[in-house]
Amino acid sequence: MQSEIKTYNSVDFRKKYFNESPELDKLFKKSVEDFFCLKNEDLIESVLKPINPSKEESHTIIFVTEGSYKTKIGFKKYTITPNTIVVLQAGAVFSTEQISKNLKGFTCHFHPNILIGKFGNRSLISDFEFLNTGSHPIIKVSSLFSKKSILRILERLTFEFKGDETPNPDIIHSYLYTLLTELKIIFGESNLVSHKASYQITSQFRLLAHKKAKENLKVTDFAKMMNISPNHLNKSVKTITSKSASEIINEAKLIEIKYLLYQSNLSISEISYEMGYLDASYFTRFFKKNENISPTEFRKMIEKS
Repeated sequence: MQSEIKTYNSVDFRKKYFNESPELDKLFKKSVEDFFCLKNEDLIESVLKPINPSKEESHTIIFVTEGSYKTKIGFKKYTITPNTIVVLQAGAVFSTEQISKNLKGFTCHFHPNILIGKFGNRSLISDFEFLNTGSHPIIKVSSLFSKKSILRILERLTFEFKGDETPNPDIIHSYLYTLLTELKIIFGESNLVSHKASYQITSQFRLLAHKKAKENLKVTDFAKMMNISPNHLNKSVKTITSKSASEIINEAKLIEIKYLLYQSNLSISEISYEMGYLDASYFTRFFKKNENISPTEFRKMIEKS
């Protein structure tokens, strides 16, 4: 009987698959909002191999510039070669079989909640399809300009993480958004080739879902706005994100709720009303069902960070 695939938080994953290292322990203790960015060559000696099928609560972006490694993401096997970016989305099942000793590049790891920081941009968040579980996890970087741009951002994030002082969250937020926006451009170009119509429909729908997050609209409402059938909308969204349109609507609501919890002084009841919920208890149940903690607990967690 196959054992259940475990979902790790970042601390437990490091305990399971990293050798103990005073230098790494010192770095990770300074982490901000469950974030780190390091060179692959600085991590390679500490990673215990193989990594068995696992899930993580955070996203991990791996840019390979030299060397290779073999991994399985979902149901597919990949051999990762230079100028390739791997996006291990939060919640995706992955394992690693073999890593070459000369592996170089960067690994950037961050919890989804870091996107709710004060530099967060709603339209950008809604458009980062490559961070959705089920999206194609491999991004090829064919342009030398794009490669140099991404490397500069990762070098700056690594410098900030490894500095003598505690990482500055404002700098982390800014550079992380820049990195994700660069990847969005590359990812979008590749999707336009294979699923042009579905990609455009999904992008339009995501923007609308975020814009209308407070209006409690249904899939049929969005389909009507976009002059397509609900079935066509669902099919297009599923093709690009592997999620239903309803799931995307709920994600947009949760992002808006987290912004209000993070940035406003509104009470939980006031946020519930702002989001179109007349029953505050139903609002709390919706949030807890999706986040596993209550809105009040989420706000306390933010205040402590």
